[in-house]
Amino acid sequence: MANRETKMKNKILFSICLLILIGKANSTLCKDPMNYKNVYFVILAGGSGTRLWPLSRQEKPKQFLEVGENKTLIEQAIERVSSMVPKENIWISTTEKHVDNINAYVGNKIGHIVVEPGLRNTAPAILLACMELYKKNPEALVIFLPSDPFIPDTQTFVKHVKSAITFITDNRNITLFGIKPTYPATGYGYIEFDNTNKKDAPYPVLKFHEKPKLNVAKEYIAKDNMAWNICMFCGQVEAFLNEFKTYAPDIFDGVKKYIDGCGDYNDVKSDSIDYAIMEKSKNIFVIPSDFSWCDVGNIEVFLTIQKQNMQLDNNVVSVDSENNLVDVKDKLVALVGIDDLCIVEANGILLITKRDQAEKVRQVVQQIKNSKNSKFL
Repeated sequence: MANRETKMKNKILFSICLLILIGKANSTLCKDPMNYKNVYFVILAGGSGTRLWPLSRQEKPKQFLEVGENKTLIEQAIERVSSMVPKENIWISTTEKHVDNINAYVGNKIGHIVVEPGLRNTAPAILLACMELYKKNPEALVIFLPSDPFIPDTQTFVKHVKSAITFITDNRNITLFGIKPTYPATGYGYIEFDNTNKKDAPYPVLKFHEKPKLNVAKEYIAKDNMAWNICMFCGQVEAFLNEFKTYAPDIFDGVKKYIDGCGDYNDVKSDSIDYAIMEKSKNIFVIPSDFSWCDVGNIEVFLTIQKQNMQLDNNVVSVDSENNLVDVKDKLVALVGIDDLCIVEANGILLITKRDQAEKVRQVVQQIKNSKNSKFL
């Protein structure tokens, strides 16, 4: 039974990545950036490097890894939006420890870095960016994007973003991008929306659902009003500020005191944007989207994408071994009688995990944090 479930999961993952590659083949970039003078993109890049360990580390989290092509995830994120706005309107939100890396990788491709002096989760980070942006341009429309998903289908992505920009220009709400589910995923949250009285998106959000169990996820995808929550959203910058004032006044006051020079950012309440604002507000809409998207959420997903894009170049000999993913440079890897493993060597570390247990790599990182081997983080 376990082997059957593993093969089914791998089959689903293969199908997703195949769809992504088809999207990649069909994608094209707009050559002439549109003059959206009030449109700004803020790319969130404050990861801690745990989910793709040991390839990602504290000093070099996954947004600085090359995924699917010879460009890092953060470079890919910038390229997707640079077809719409000039570089001055592309901002990065990150922590102090990643500023040097961002300048080294993409410093000449962006207009500004919003620097968090500590890790306080996504709500304070987003509010800090909004407050800085409002000072620069009170008329700004802002689109927040994570730096770490793999999105090869740029053309469809741009189409949905432009649709959202048109909507938020005339509407004072927060609009999310959701992905139409392609299988009963248990690793993503879901957005339930009301499409009964409106033919076209964006649709009013009814409810946010936590990561479900498999039987519940199967019920979700049978409906036509559910989308995966991919943590991409936009709105007028003033609308974001008003939502924080209304639903998270303690966070608003704490970040404002920090900006005014009379408060410590590390004293601000740590909370996610979902809990602080999205799940409380009555002013949230969603655009169900169909651009190819993949959350590079663990080492198995990363290696699968690399394999599909011919980015794994290993010397591997297999005897009675199937369905293994190997990323080991400069060594011959001989596999005998083993199936369904991820084998990765990087930075003086060898990781071996069952493919369906890849999420537990976080627990390894936590054990190392609790030990005296912090040099491996």
